[in-house]
Amino acid sequence: MKIGSKRNVGKVRDNSEDSLLVDERQGIFIVADGMGGHQGGEVASHMAVEIVGEFLKDKIPSCDKKEDFYKLLMEAIFIATERIKLQADRDINLKGMGTTIVIAILHNDNLYISHVGDSRAYLIRHGNIKQLTEDHSVVAQMVKAGMITAEEARRHHLKHIITQALGTSEDLAPTFEMLNIEKGDYILLCTDGLTDMLTDEEILSLIITCNGEPEKGCELLINEANKKGGKDNITVYTKIKNKRVLRR
Repeated sequence: MKIGSKRNVGKVRDNSEDSLLVDERQGIFIVADGMGGHQGGEVASHMAVEIVGEFLKDKIPSCDKKEDFYKLLMEAIFIATERIKLQADRDINLKGMGTTIVIAILHNDNLYISHVGDSRAYLIRHGNIKQLTEDHSVVAQMVKAGMITAEEARRHHLKHIITQALGTSEDLAPTFEMLNIEKGDYILLCTDGLTDMLTDEEILSLIITCNGEPEKGCELLINEANKKGGKDNITVYTKIKNKRVLRR
């Protein structure tokens, strides 16, 4: 397994509200995008990856079935959102803070994914790209209802309004997905700082160009997103399954 990850503040903002966790030994990978002002967004996303990461690493060894991972991910997400809410209640400067999150657990060649918000997970296999998560956003609902096209959604004035986030949503409904990882597969986790700037086809083209080197792929993606405007913080994490397992 080869892994790459990179964060960038972008071209417009002066601070990063994104957080990232890469725990290769435990097979835990998390990307979060905070919201709620200069301080709140940073705090919320950092809390999310820290709380979820710590919770998962102690319990993954006892998981065996798909249902075990589902319950584990749901519990981790709900614990994180409650702690974020509690922290926001304690500090007026953090009032209203929240965060998106996308989590991937790699265990015995199976990938277990859960997410809240509009940070995404992608699978790139045999030259094709597939979005594994469905955005919890107003425009995603409009596309699903046939009100607008996917291309119109990219330019829509409501595109940044999400319908779920850790810390701000009363009724969370995290998604869950499981898939088997094959040799040559790329898994990409990213915030909307990437997907607002690049289409899925552009992401696919750049990943293919990296020639099996995920770290290079991350650099290519961030550089291209910044060329297109870099209007938000950009966080990307990629991994490719190959014959050799690398520990760094």
